[in-house]
Amino acid sequence: MSVIGKIGSGIGTLAARGIGLGAVGMVAYDAHVLGKLDADTFSQSREANRLVAGAHSRMYLDTPSTVAGKFKDKIFNFQLGTNIFMPFEAVAGYFKGVANSCVDNCITLGAGLMALLGGKRLSKASAFGLFLYGGYKFFTDGLGIGRINRINPPFK
Repeated sequence: MSVIGKIGSGIGTLAARGIGLGAVGMVAYDAHVLGKLDADTFSQSREANRLVAGAHSRMYLDTPSTVAGKFKDKIFNFQLGTNIFMPFEAVAGYFKGVANSCVDNCITLGAGLMALLGGKRLSKASAFGLFLYGGYKFFTDGLGIGRINRINPPFK
């Protein structure tokens, strides 16, 4: 094989790995942003549910007791004034959002990883598959061509 053929083969593999790196980077960026959004919503909804449960528990007693009622009031007031659980729930929400985003983009992530980490042929084939899938997504999601109109379907 000539020197030009070896350089051409190396450039193709390098381009395929670059495409794979770009695909994995885009999925990672989307996953990070959605993870941050889910961290906020997950921790705030859990905190709201905890406060509702505390308020409900405060309102009702199994047996009438002044001491138990005051104890429940103190616990509820402590829960209102502290957010000790929110950082832990935010971390759980972040990883939940990242995992959901990776599952939603599993085709792009898988093909990108194969293009980045696979052998020469697998890398090039995966990069070509990413190119085709990107074109499909451009036409369906970007331009709306070939997409089913779910708002006003033709057959009801």
